[in-house]
This record gives sequence, structure tokens and C-alpha cells, in this order.
Amino acid sequence: MSYWDDVTPESVSNAQESGFAQFQVGDNDAYIKLAIEKISQNGNNMLEIIFANNEGAEIKHYIVEGEYKLSKLKQLYIAFGIPFVNRDIHSWYGRRGIVVCKQGKPNSNGNSYSEVSFLKPRPGSNTNQHPTNAQRNQTAQQSNNQHDQGYTQDDDFMDDIPF
Repeated sequence: MSYWDDVTPESVSNAQESGFAQFQVGDNDAYIKLAIEKISQNGNNMLEIIFANNEGAEIKHYIVEGEYKLSKLKQLYIAFGIPFVNRDIHSWYGRRGIVVCKQGKPNSNGNSYSEVSFLKPRPGSNTNQHPTNAQRNQTAQQSNNQHDQGYTQDDDFMDDIPF
């Protein structure tokens, strides 16, 4: 039997494409397939997170030690419903969220692939475990109102000095 025995133009054109699934530009419903602690090319600590979808596509997302580390972690935690205190990356596997992709820059072959732009929760998911911006603003406003009235949290002293 030869390698080419079952290869005909019809068999090739009818073959099911596998391994070519990609995340599309825009919103992609996905789950965390894998999370690995690594060292970046520049020697910085980083997390490599592999998101997958039900069509078999996978995309990598990196959170590197640096200026945006905490904000990117917060985005991941909120989007995938992970408690802020959870550092057990293995327990993240299977959690679902939305991976928003943008068109990446062309590579040396001229091909461009989707890349992760940002993460967000799935519609209708429960993200109440984290305070929303509105809740934080309301708390800050209440604190400012007390301060404006001259009250401190230490006592009931009212300061009428205007500065």
C-alpha cells in the first residue's frame, strides 16, 4: 500500500479541515484550557494563559511582570469569575469568559492572526463578587460627603474651619 493510494482531488477537497480553527476578531466565548508560570524572553516572570473554544481554536494570552500586571490580572479574574485571592492557576481550568480579539500584525509571511485585546465576563454571568465601579464610586461619595460635613471617622468632632 502506498501513501498516495487514497489521495484523489475529490478526497482532498472533501477532507475535514482540522487544526485550522482560530479565534475570530471580536467577542469569543472561551474557557481557560491551561495556565503556566514562565519566564519571558526579557527574563521577567509571566503567566501564559491558553484560552480555547468549543470549535477547537486556541489562543495564548500573556500577563508579564510590569506596569500592567495587576490590571490585566484583575481583568482576567473578573472576566472568568476567579476570586481575587485565588492564586491556584490549576483551579482556573474550565472557567468561562469572553476573549475579545483584534487583528494582529502581519508576520514575516504576510499572514496575520487574531490576538487577545481584552477580556470580559459572559453576558448574564455573576460578577457580583467584585465591587463595580458604580459601587466603588458610591462608597467614595459617601466618604466625601462625611468629610465635607466636617466629620471624621475617629470621632464626632465637627470642624468648621474652611480649609
